[in-house]
Amino acid sequence: MLESEIYKWLKEYNLNTPSYISFRVEELPKINFYPVALKLQSDKVIHKSDFNAVVLSIPNEEYLKESKKKIISSVTSKGIKLDKNDKFIATAMIKGIELFVGVVDDDVFGKVILFGKGGVFLEMYKDVCYIDIYAQDKEIERAIKTTKISKIFQNYRGSEIDIKVAVDFIKLVQKFIQVNPNIKELDFNPVMLNSDEITIVDARIKKDKPIKKKKLRIERPNFFQNERVAIIGASSDKNKVGYALAKNSLNSNVKTYFVNSKGIEILGKKTYKSVNDIKGNIDTAVITIPAKFVLCVIEELITKNLKNLIIISAGFKEVGEFDAEKQIASLAKKHNFNVIGPNCLGYVNSDLNLNLTFGTDKILSGNLALLSQSGAVLSALMDKAYQADIGFSHIISAGNMVDLTFGEMIDMLNKENSCQYIAVYAEGIAYGKAFLESIRKSKKPIYIFKTGKSDASKKAAFSHTGNLSGNYKMFKGLLESVGSKIEDNIEALLFNPINEVNNILVITNAGGPASILTDYIIDKGKKLYELTPRDIKAFDEVLPSNWPRANPVDIIGDALSDRFKKSLLIANKIEEVELIYVIITPQFMTDNINIVKMMNSKKWNKRVIPILLGGELVKEAKNYCADEKILFFKTLQSATSFL
Repeated sequence: MLESEIYKWLKEYNLNTPSYISFRVEELPKINFYPVALKLQSDKVIHKSDFNAVVLSIPNEEYLKESKKKIISSVTSKGIKLDKNDKFIATAMIKGIELFVGVVDDDVFGKVILFGKGGVFLEMYKDVCYIDIYAQDKEIERAIKTTKISKIFQNYRGSEIDIKVAVDFIKLVQKFIQVNPNIKELDFNPVMLNSDEITIVDARIKKDKPIKKKKLRIERPNFFQNERVAIIGASSDKNKVGYALAKNSLNSNVKTYFVNSKGIEILGKKTYKSVNDIKGNIDTAVITIPAKFVLCVIEELITKNLKNLIIISAGFKEVGEFDAEKQIASLAKKHNFNVIGPNCLGYVNSDLNLNLTFGTDKILSGNLALLSQSGAVLSALMDKAYQADIGFSHIISAGNMVDLTFGEMIDMLNKENSCQYIAVYAEGIAYGKAFLESIRKSKKPIYIFKTGKSDASKKAAFSHTGNLSGNYKMFKGLLESVGSKIEDNIEALLFNPINEVNNILVITNAGGPASILTDYIIDKGKKLYELTPRDIKAFDEVLPSNWPRANPVDIIGDALSDRFKKSLLIANKIEEVELIYVIITPQFMTDNINIVKMMNSKKWNKRVIPILLGGELVKEAKNYCADEKILFFKTLQSATSFL
């Protein structure tokens, strides 16, 4: 589309454009709104600045005539032959702050708006944010505030521009895109921001037939309702997955059936040779048999009114077997049952004391739901959680994700009272719009760690927008704008409840590490508690006279466990303090083991986290913390990774 055609179209949606006049290459119109910008309109020239096809601030007709000649000469010298389809457009010069607005049709998240600093250095600075076309006001504002240019909305150097001007403009762009699904890509650069409006002064739009996106099922059975469970492939061989699954399942009060083609007794429990031998319905089934038999067993389970299916078996998409997965997905949709896997670790529901995994049986009950695409990563996190005394409400190993999506899991978890926090380890996301909507609606905090962070931006010849839509940056920007927290450390997924703290107090026996820890805390957007005169007086009574009288509370290098204890007792009584770090460095006289034993007490009503720096000298203390399930860290950076 020519720019003049785009301007006319935009006006229909109350999007501001400058006064303009469009004319043929051989014409020279009379203009009554000088100064103007003169631009070539040609589908042969995408980025006009690359062809010197723009001249700004033209003051009169004579200069307009010369500028037109220069543009024609420039594009001709670059091999562009102009014809009757090419035109010029002269637009009134608009003063203001240069911004950028673009729209890209992403493979995962669909139509997404980019907003940020505009002008000729757009791609150099890449100061943009990402906004879903269905984002609400607060979400739009949250996204805008992640850009550096957003300071203009924060009274920067006397600026009095209300951020609502930008939010309202984005909402108009949202409506424009929603009602015109044939827009493939859009590029407004620059748009000029003034105190009360935004004006689009340069525009490109690319149209294409809208792609029909697959839709999720409207209703599903609740994956967490498990009353009659069948384990297909249960085994008496301790070296097989089927044995671990059978053993882990025994602790639950749920009615469980073991299926083994040999019909042998397993762990003192009767087995069935086939699913058909089990009387009554089976609402939940776990399959751990060779991939080639899985579809046949699913057909049998369908006759048992199957609601939930967990496919442990490998040998599907990960080895190139895509057809079998398509058939599983088709059956799940046709008969309305849920599937996780194939190639997954399994599933845990602490409400039912139900462990349907072949991982550890050492799982504590808690309020954290953990979702993971990787079984190996999940297994490691489960082991770490037990060591750190962290419990789960639910655990789901998603595997190849042939059916149930993260968004649907989040929707279901929001109805589970035992779940208070949701953590997600993601490798890839499907149905991005639905995923965003699930997070948007979630009443529970959501924390996400995603692999694949390299900035492999899509290369698009058409516009700046395509070159700026880096996969991970878009993922992070969109998910943070809808309210989730993106973690940069995978173990941080386990410590979500601690993430909500702010007023932090540090007790240390060394100043240097405390300074480093302070920097990490501030970098995470948290703050240290500021000691009051009353607090300082209390610490004065138990600490050497040369302590610095500030937070971090340096109790001096010769401190033994009694000084640590007295300091901790004072910190524990400070109402505003929400989290206490205790840095322990291995001085010659430091009795590390007694310090951590002192910290293993129910008397602390604050979250107290020891940081044990060093190697051999603190080895015994680290082992004690691990054995007693005391959450501790070995480095300053890892100690703040979850903040």
